Amino acid sequence: MKKLIIASMVSALMTGALSVPSYAADPTPETTPVIVDGGKINFTGTVVAAPCAVDIPADGQNVELGQVTTSALATKGAVSSSKDFSIKLVGCDLSHDATDPTKAANYTSASIIFDGDTLADDNTTLSLKADSAGETTAQNVGIQIQSNNKVVAIDGSTVAATQALSADGDYEIPFTANYVATAAGVVAGHANSTATFKVSYE
Repeated sequence: MKKLIIASMVSALMTGALSVPSYAADPTPETTPVIVDGGKINFTGTVVAAPCAVDIPADGQNVELGQVTTSALATKGAVSSSKDFSIKLVGCDLSHDATDPTKAANYTSASIIFDGDTLADDNTTLSLKADSAGETTAQNVGIQIQSNNKVVAIDGSTVAATQALSADGDYEIPFTANYVATAAGVVAGHANSTATFKVSYE
């Protein structure tokens, strides 16, 4: 009789007639999303009708001339050590007209023209300016830009450098900058200035 009962239970288990209760685990509690303000991102730039784009930050390129002692600029014409910088032209497409891409073109050069506030009697020397009210500005000193070791005009009147364009792609036009004593007796202070530039394609 016992054998018959056990055999019946085994058969019922195999056929599913006898079920064994199951206990599911407690469901994981849902996490409530937390959303907070993260900040702001400003996107700035320009679209230009030109064969190349200029690779430069929206707020301009910084050239760090560093600290220079007044004794290093003791006489008129004395200059500080030069700092390198460059203007990069990227993504150049020389075979299409910049103002009408449906037309063919043949750009072969890019010229850089600098412009800024220069000394009244010297268009190759930038005058210094205060960045903020009450700032002490150095006296009897200015800033020059050179291309191939030649001082260039910075008043928008003359081409500073010309880069030959021979193929589509990227180009880098090198320059240097330095302080120059405009008179004897340089007075210490902040020595900052700003120049803008244009690119002429032909």
